[in-house]
Order: sequence, then C-alpha cells, then structure tokens
Amino acid sequence: LMCESTNAERHGFTPSERKVGESLEYIFTRNADKRLVIATFSSNVHRVQQIIDASANHGRKVAITGRSMLNVVGAAVELGYMKVPSGVLIDIADIRRYKPEELTIITTGSQGEPMSALYRMAWGEHDKVTLGRQDLVVLSSSAIPGNEKLVGRVINELSKNGVNVLHDSV
Repeated sequence: LMCESTNAERHGFTPSERKVGESLEYIFTRNADKRLVIATFSSNVHRVQQIIDASANHGRKVAITGRSMLNVVGAAVELGYMKVPSGVLIDIADIRRYKPEELTIITTGSQGEPMSALYRMAWGEHDKVTLGRQDLVVLSSSAIPGNEKLVGRVINELSKNGVNVLHDSV
C-alpha cells in the first residue's frame, strides 16, 4: 500500500476540496476591493480550477505565473482536465491594463521556494508583478514539514512590505 502521508502527524483530518472551495468563495467575497494573488501547488489541478471558477464568478480576469503553473495549466486545459471560460485567462504581461480588484494571479511558491514566482514577488524581483497594500496574498496550501522556515521568510517579507497575507495558521 502506498499513500500520501504529509502532515499525518497532525491531529484531525484534512478538509475536503469542497470546504476549500467554500473558503475561496468567502475570500473572494470579503476582498472584492483587492487584487488576489493565490499561491498553490501547480499539480493540484482541481484547486487551480476552483480558483479560476471563483474568479470568473466574481468577474475577475486570471493571470498565471510560475513555470510549473504555466506548464500544468496549459497541459490540463489542452487535455480537457480544466475548463477556463472564454476571456477569463489573460497573459501576465497584460495585468497593468486592469484595476487591481479585477484580477486574480495564480502563482507558484506556496512552499517558499527560492526563485519561485511568489518568492520573486516578495523580494520585488518579479518582472511583471509588484505587490503592495492593494494586494491580498493567499497561501492555499499548508507548509510541507521542513519548509516552514522558507514559508515564514516569504510571509515576513510580504508583511514587511505592507502586503496582506492569508495562510492556514490565520
């Protein structure tokens, strides 16, 4: 038998993706005046689909950044595993054409990986995205054991720069 065991030592159970969808809906509703930057695992196609669906339901455009996120979303759409409503997905280079509250950015870097798109945003090194007070960064994943310090560094850097951050411990 082979199974997933990340966070197996934590008490309780992992919430379902349906519960995650409800949380995303709450976040979108409560933060209608902010640009949302949501970091998650690129391999979690269902989660990315939920983010796209919530964005479309709230009249937002979606931009994707991060090499693995671009690759996975591209392949998932091409293979029919993801459905993106027409006109929702925009190129990251076009985000300046929209008001912050009209945008969702889906990104890699939820584990604080150096050189990931979120990491580069946190340190002001991303070539297309500059974060500020008008943004809410959502870490839509739990830190994998061993990555807590990396994730903490990214959260601290974002907070130091006035960016609001929402993660599992809050």
